[in-house]
Amino acid sequence: MALTLEIKKAGDITPKLTLNLSKPARFTVELYWDSPHDLDAHALAAINDGNGAKVTSLAQVLSTYNCKKTNSSGTLDSNADGSFSTPDGGVTHSGDARTGMDTDIDEVITIDGSKLPQGVNEIPIFVTIHPPKRYKFGDVKNAGIRIMNDMGQLIEEYILSKQFAEFDCIQMGSLLLGSSGWEYVPAGQGFNGDFTDILGFFS
Repeated sequence: MALTLEIKKAGDITPKLTLNLSKPARFTVELYWDSPHDLDAHALAAINDGNGAKVTSLAQVLSTYNCKKTNSSGTLDSNADGSFSTPDGGVTHSGDARTGMDTDIDEVITIDGSKLPQGVNEIPIFVTIHPPKRYKFGDVKNAGIRIMNDMGQLIEEYILSKQFAEFDCIQMGSLLLGSSGWEYVPAGQGFNGDFTDILGFFS
């Protein structure tokens, strides 16, 4: 089953595309950069039954492309502060940063294991550049992404501008729920594509 989202934000003119630890632990994903490019952090509240992580509803897709405030075809409502969450509140995005010029940390995703619904056992995490297929991470100044646990300890960090300079999309890794709780499994897989390609693989 394919999910459909418009790969655009307010003001864009883009055609519609078809998109072929303990459980209460909290994690944060911090995306930062220092140039007037538009990077986006995305996460999926996925179910992995042994055949790979999958999402079957747009409610499981945490992306600026799926927020009504930044994309009229999106399904997720934004809060007064610009943040938005999956309906259960288990995965929250701080809101879309259109450039990296304003703050030290530009976009944050928070994962709260205590709020995730039964069955969700994998949270794949991605970064893309908007608009799709125009820039590479090597064009973006001081871009990086890090994942922190609820103790504020750094679990993983990638310097996108250097380590993935030739790509415009990266799967950072996934949070996986196992018998002993949540753990982070790094992927560090860069490719050239867009969020359409990501959802096509996970839906």
